[in-house]
Amino acid sequence: MTGRKNISHVKDPSFKPMMRSLALELMIYGPLVTIYFLVVFAFAKDLLVRMYHEILVVYSVVALLMIVAQGVLLEALTSWLLRKIGLRH
Repeated sequence: MTGRKNISHVKDPSFKPMMRSLALELMIYGPLVTIYFLVVFAFAKDLLVRMYHEILVVYSVVALLMIVAQGVLLEALTSWLLRKIGLRH
């Protein structure tokens, strides 16, 4: 064994488009997550804080549902945007 790392993935022709797609997705996700945070912080902060202090179990369920909903919505929106600009079919 020579100790050299296998870097054949860099020579793969699909590697460059995949990295470009990843970079674009990150550029899209960043602002969307920031907007989501600001909207939730502005409109639901008091309700979430009250829930956290009074009904921790309900707060936990609501927090998990918000995390799942955020992931699903952001993935759908990002996929739609990438299809719209022609980077994903």
